[in-house]
Amino acid sequence: MVEQWHPKGQENFEWIDVAKPATEELSSLAQQYNLHPHTVADCLEPDHLPKFEMTDKTGFVITRKYAPKDEYADTIQELSSKVALFFSDGFLISIHRLPQPFLSDINARYVSKGFCRNVPALVLRIVEGVLQSYVKPGEALSDEIDRYESLIFLKKNIPDLQENIYYIKRKAGVTKKIIKLTEEVIILLEKQYGPSPELEELWDMYTKVETLYDQIYDDAHALTNVYLAISAQRTNEVMRILTIFSVFFMPLTFIVGIYGMNFDWMPELRVWWGYPAVLCVMVVIIALIFAWFRWRKWL
Repeated sequence: MVEQWHPKGQENFEWIDVAKPATEELSSLAQQYNLHPHTVADCLEPDHLPKFEMTDKTGFVITRKYAPKDEYADTIQELSSKVALFFSDGFLISIHRLPQPFLSDINARYVSKGFCRNVPALVLRIVEGVLQSYVKPGEALSDEIDRYESLIFLKKNIPDLQENIYYIKRKAGVTKKIIKLTEEVIILLEKQYGPSPELEELWDMYTKVETLYDQIYDDAHALTNVYLAISAQRTNEVMRILTIFSVFFMPLTFIVGIYGMNFDWMPELRVWWGYPAVLCVMVVIIALIFAWFRWRKWL
């Protein structure tokens, strides 16, 4: 599907938006606007990473907008969707496979009202919209981290907690890579077209998204360490209790083992006070061990 949008008051500049492009459509556009075959081939590759190129007087930008396939998506291809841009002084061609409502929103807010001064300014707005798509998902991940942190410190049992934290950390790490590659695109655009108000707003958005996902990644990493430390502490507590029980019963087992030997001459077995005496010795041993543990503050 191909749509054409014209800026208000600038008839010499057109924006062509192509969704789910067919090979014939791209070939026609490539011939009409003299697009380089290499960049057209990159445009058709769904897994291409963000980049910026200049061929003759035509710029070529690939960005990746947040568009997860499912809740367990944790790779660049699964978490994001490619949006390619061809542009020159008189035209902008945006190409994408999935629907991208944010492009229509940019057209309504800036292009149709004549607020875009030129094509590079519009390109910067689109890259800003791409980065904007990562804000709400990042805030949701941050809230999820805070919820897990509260549950961990309240010692609540959470099924698959470690797996869930891993997916959050994985998503944050993959998104950081996309954002870092997008930074290179912004730097090259700045070198090519110089400073502008749109570029300043784009840098502000980049800083916001980068800081957000850096914090998520660090929090997820720290929460993983806390979870493992608390799990180790619980294991140590169980082992401590088991060790205490074994210390109490070890001397008793030793006494029982002695009197369980089958020797004919064991005088204590034939006196009337033998059984109560052994029981008293066992009670005294337990009391002494208990008192020693309390003195050492192990209980």
